[in-house]
Amino acid sequence: MKRFLVALIAFLMLTQNTLAQTFSAKVNRDALPEGETFLLTLELEGASSNESPDLSALNDDFTTYSVSNAYRTNIINGQMTQSRQWNLVLMPNKTGKLTIPAISLGKYKSNPVEITIAKAGDPLPLQDAGQTAQPRFKISASVDNKNPYVQQQINYTLTLLDTGGLQGEEPVFMSGNDDEWIIKSLSTPSVESKVINGKSIREIKFHYALFPQKSGKLVIPAVRFNGYYLTKDSRKDPFGRFFNDDIFISGFGMADVFATKNPVVLKVNPIEVEVKPAVNMPGNWWFPAEAVKLHAEFEPANPSFKTGEAISRNIYLKAEGVIDSQLPEINFAQVEGLKQYPEKPQTKMTVESGKIVSLEKIANVYIPQKTGKITLPAIKVPWFNTQNGQVETAEIPPLEINVAGGNNLTQQEEAKPQQTSLNEPVEMQMQKVENINNFSIYLLLAGAFGLGIVLCWAVMRMTSSQKPDKTTKKDIIKFAKDRNLKALRDALLNWGREHFGDEINNLGEIASKAQNKEFDDELEKLSEALYAKSNQDWDATAFIKAFEKICDKKYEKTNAKEPLPKLYK
Repeated sequence: MKRFLVALIAFLMLTQNTLAQTFSAKVNRDALPEGETFLLTLELEGASSNESPDLSALNDDFTTYSVSNAYRTNIINGQMTQSRQWNLVLMPNKTGKLTIPAISLGKYKSNPVEITIAKAGDPLPLQDAGQTAQPRFKISASVDNKNPYVQQQINYTLTLLDTGGLQGEEPVFMSGNDDEWIIKSLSTPSVESKVINGKSIREIKFHYALFPQKSGKLVIPAVRFNGYYLTKDSRKDPFGRFFNDDIFISGFGMADVFATKNPVVLKVNPIEVEVKPAVNMPGNWWFPAEAVKLHAEFEPANPSFKTGEAISRNIYLKAEGVIDSQLPEINFAQVEGLKQYPEKPQTKMTVESGKIVSLEKIANVYIPQKTGKITLPAIKVPWFNTQNGQVETAEIPPLEINVAGGNNLTQQEEAKPQQTSLNEPVEMQMQKVENINNFSIYLLLAGAFGLGIVLCWAVMRMTSSQKPDKTTKKDIIKFAKDRNLKALRDALLNWGREHFGDEINNLGEIASKAQNKEFDDELEKLSEALYAKSNQDWDATAFIKAFEKICDKKYEKTNAKEPLPKLYK
């Protein structure tokens, strides 16, 4: 009898444990708007299992953002029970009534659960007592122009309405045809508090500039916002991460991050626009803008122009509603007696008053080749005014400059004054100077012959030690091989002063003294390369070959032979 009672008690306890083993499913929200997440909790009670639920049944209608699990042990009236939970953050992929199917866990199956998903912006079912009648978050978009010209700026505004502590990153334009649109962000998002129907709402706006790259019917891509909201804290700033806020404050930590971060995905549908084609423009360059300005200034300001001397002039182009790649090339008309070397343009983009503004700077180097008056031609940039639909022209007016003689006049230019009516007086003046010069020389020789010999010896010794021909030649060849053109120019000037006299001030004077056509041509090419956009076309080998032909020749120094006449030139 005693054995029978023990067996009966054991059987009843086993039966009780078997009946207590359950595997259930429940949700924290059974009605929610499109784009929001809910929490599905799967719980195994009265049993333990090392297996994991089979979640493949959820793949068709739901996206799983996170899965966490926990164990729990309860002791009530001396009885110990165990349970295990799986918490899934899910987002519906469809709207309407959906059924969460039964989930398998080994020999167990959970119960199905029905939920309702309202379309974005639609009210939630009124029978859902746990939710308000309106969605917690809402997203919308608008453009200021649905009929722009190709490459004209369109202003795109994305608006988020938040009633419950929304967090997130900047919205993303979903994949589309990259060759159809150029998209630029205009500023950081603006946040404004409003009260609608007695409820406090945050309005967050993002602003973008869109540039259509084709004409015809185009579709602005859909936009997706990925975010989340926290359920334990009423956040004051819905976009804390944009303003260096920390999401792990106010009691939140790693232990409950999955339980308190609820993902939110909001989408804006594509917007269709009709893009007008480009208009025929002078120069065949399509340049649509809201405003264009041209400006020029010399460096230094108010320069004095002389033959052979370089003067730099900066040209500035500013255009509103245009990206930098749309800026046209500025052309400089050729002018007789004037060489020009435009440098590579420098560009940048900024944002002013909600508009993309592109800036371009071009430095143009002018080198006059003759004296007298020269007119710098007008610089014109045609553009299409998107405000009035008219072709207009931004212009820098022509400028007349007066070029004086420099130190590098060619022999032909230096001979011109002798062909004028002043020819005879000049010869008489030069003869007088020569007579004075001869008298001075005799006087000096008679009075200080010994001192002159000492001074000449000292000068020759100093010159020989400071500027040896052999070293200078090697330096010139080395600079040429290294393509160090500025150092090459300076070395040539030093070499020229050593061979021809101290009056050498530029490469043109070296060419006139050397009297070698091949070397003259190479010096001309060197001058052009010094101010060109790139010196890659300059031939160092040809220069060295020409230089070696003239560098070892003996030349007379004219400044040592005629010291006084130079003062009257």
